[in-house]
Amino acid sequence: MPDIFVLFGDFLMALPTYLLNGILASMYWLGSSGAAWVSLLCAGLLVRFSDSQLQTRSTFRPSRGGRVAATPEIYTAQVTTILIAILWVISQWGMGAPVPWLGAGMWLVGTLLALLMHLQAHTLLWNVKSGIAIYALAVIGSRLYLTYTAQLSTDQWAALIGSSESAAAVIANTRGNVTTIILWALWLVIPLGYFAMLLQQILINPLSLVNPLAGAGELIQRYRTRR
Repeated sequence: MPDIFVLFGDFLMALPTYLLNGILASMYWLGSSGAAWVSLLCAGLLVRFSDSQLQTRSTFRPSRGGRVAATPEIYTAQVTTILIAILWVISQWGMGAPVPWLGAGMWLVGTLLALLMHLQAHTLLWNVKSGIAIYALAVIGSRLYLTYTAQLSTDQWAALIGSSESAAAVIANTRGNVTTIILWALWLVIPLGYFAMLLQQILINPLSLVNPLAGAGELIQRYRTRR
């Protein structure tokens, strides 16, 4: 019996350490996988709300002769979002910061705008998806380039260039310059271009002074029924 109390006392003494290690492990997991989960959450919100509404409007058929027209079950918008989400998660997996979190920020901002803004919803949603897809493809392309060039030896470069001395100079200069350009593109150019494209989409038409969040259909209906 005393041994049981001793073991229980040791467990209580070590419990704070276990809790602290658990918190640190959770923080590490969130730091390494949190961006992917944020992106997937945003993709799920788009599929559930924006895509479903847009797809319903796209496939809607008015009734004729008192009969409700059959609506085909098409999920093009939802499937597009799912495929782009998968592409993004694969492209950013194992990628160092800040690329995963920049992509998560692109997902988050795009999702918020798609949920809140209803003017030109189809174009806005397409710009969100295409911008993230372009970023994912850029990440994949940069990783393929860096992986391929890292595997080339000086002799292999020399076979392409002519001499080992020239190959060493080319490796030192070209790969460093291209890597710098890639980092600038992934860290600054593409994300800024994406946010600028969304901002332009928001400001392309003046907002309604009566209902700023109204969609185009709501505005047209208001204009038609206004007296």
